[in-house]
Amino acid sequence: MIYIFTALYCEAKPIIQYFGLKRQDDINGFQYFANDSVSLLITGTGSINAAVGVASLCSVHTPDTGDILINLGICGTENLNLKKGTLILCNKIIDLSTHKSYYPDMLFRHPFMEGTVETSPVPVTGISGKHDESSDIVVTDMEASGVFHAGEIFFRPHQLFFFKIVSDYQTGEIISKERATELIAGNVEPVAVWITRIHDSLPGKQSVFSDEEKVLLKQATDAMKLTVSMQHQLNHLMQYYKIQHGSFYGKLTEFLKENLIEPCKSKNEGKKYFDRLKREFV
Repeated sequence: MIYIFTALYCEAKPIIQYFGLKRQDDINGFQYFANDSVSLLITGTGSINAAVGVASLCSVHTPDTGDILINLGICGTENLNLKKGTLILCNKIIDLSTHKSYYPDMLFRHPFMEGTVETSPVPVTGISGKHDESSDIVVTDMEASGVFHAGEIFFRPHQLFFFKIVSDYQTGEIISKERATELIAGNVEPVAVWITRIHDSLPGKQSVFSDEEKVLLKQATDAMKLTVSMQHQLNHLMQYYKIQHGSFYGKLTEFLKENLIEPCKSKNEGKKYFDRLKREFV
């Protein structure tokens, strides 16, 4: 199942139309639309509403390892080099209320521009000057941190995807419902095609690894002194690679022979090799 969360109906409307979703009974007062493979819930604005909405849907329809969560909505930015309608896949989320940062795992190759989304409790207006227009890709919204905070209870970080579409430059401009719908509609298809392919590639609860592959993964884990979180990342990266290419065994064996004849002496050293491995397998 693909779980999609938007703040407003005007953001949800093009997604509902694209997937042919039908209105279902509300869940804890939240509007809910679904078909056999996609669920969409409208959370309302704000990170608290977003978190409650995610928890409400996922408590009723519990996700598994083959499911993904999508948060899609409009955003502001002070980067004038980002055209309105620009689609951003967020690799970092910063909650401006708590100053806590969240990091979705970027394991899958994609064609999108990456950036950071800052979640504010109120609409952000004005230019702070803290971001260099020419280099920083930073956008603002009001829901992403709440979606991640609740979503990580039900999903692993590699199952969480945050797409934001630039709608304004934080000048206090009022975005009409029609304009929000237009911006989302212009980006639904590339997002939908990509997330559907990712969803279809993810394994369910049944392991896709042979006994021989499990032994090799254990060798890699031990050689790089991976943490539990990194072990999950390794497993999901190899699952995706196997589905895409048929096998990872030969390439991973070669990587270990060329780079890790001796086990790493520390977790920091292991992290460097793990980062190298991810670059080779993505």
